[in-house]
Amino acid sequence: MKLINTISLLLSLFLLSAACYAEPVLPAQLIKMDQGRNYGLMVGDIIEHRYLIAVDEGYSLSPSSLPVEGELTYWLDLNSVSMTSEQQGKKTIYNLTLRYQTFYAPLDVRTLQIPEQQLVFTDSANQRVEITLPDWHFIMSPIKEITASGVGNNDGSDGFMKADIAPRTHSLSRYQSPIIIYASLSILCLLIWAALAGLLPKFDTSPFHTARRQIKRINRHKNITVDQIQQGLQAMHDAFNSRASYTVFASQIDVFIQQHPQFNESRTQIEDFFQQSRCVFFFDEAPKPNLLNDCIRLCDRLAAADKVVSGKS
Repeated sequence: MKLINTISLLLSLFLLSAACYAEPVLPAQLIKMDQGRNYGLMVGDIIEHRYLIAVDEGYSLSPSSLPVEGELTYWLDLNSVSMTSEQQGKKTIYNLTLRYQTFYAPLDVRTLQIPEQQLVFTDSANQRVEITLPDWHFIMSPIKEITASGVGNNDGSDGFMKADIAPRTHSLSRYQSPIIIYASLSILCLLIWAALAGLLPKFDTSPFHTARRQIKRINRHKNITVDQIQQGLQAMHDAFNSRASYTVFASQIDVFIQQHPQFNESRTQIEDFFQQSRCVFFFDEAPKPNLLNDCIRLCDRLAAADKVVSGKS
């Protein structure tokens, strides 16, 4: 019985001492890290380190402890520092990404080191706890061999310079006909669209064609205002002025028709237009109904007369 009591006492003392020497649980812990491969790196390569840190509720990262972007050494830059966080129960999970770039150009295989980093977490009572991101050793390789691989050969070749890969040629003959067809159709469609949109230059086109398009565009509105009617009349005046190469007033209709006798048959309609225009612009009279439609018909007559003269010339 005394032996059993002694064993129980010793076991209790052992468990108590083990509990006393157990490592305390820190409020901030590095739970996962991914530093990528540490071999075969060459000059200009990007090195990305990812860390997952769990922090007790109440503690937060001190921003001043984060690594500063920029040149760390003459051969190592810290390009970016990315930190995100999310709440999981009573823990805050920080996801830290450090992206380095190495500019070391070794002459042979070398082992290099990225030093450790210290992160500081504080709570509202200014108690702080530190997390150490361990240092990281990696192996860099040269881009070229320093000694010729063909040691002892006397052929005068550069053993460490690799031959260029000869480009392979591909026959495009089977694509030639479809490309020509599709290109021709595309150009044709583009020309048709440009012609319908009025983007192509027009040769020997009567200015009354242009006036007709502008007036028809205005006439499509349901409730046409006086300002819009004035815009249509002005388009008609611009056509007369363009054809005459000077500003045509009502008193100059006879001179205009003498210079352009093809419009003599439409003299009455031209005089009526100038009369209606004077009433709308200068006497603020209400325009007569269908005034814009009359202008469109007059544009058609004058444009047709221009076409006849152009055809004879």
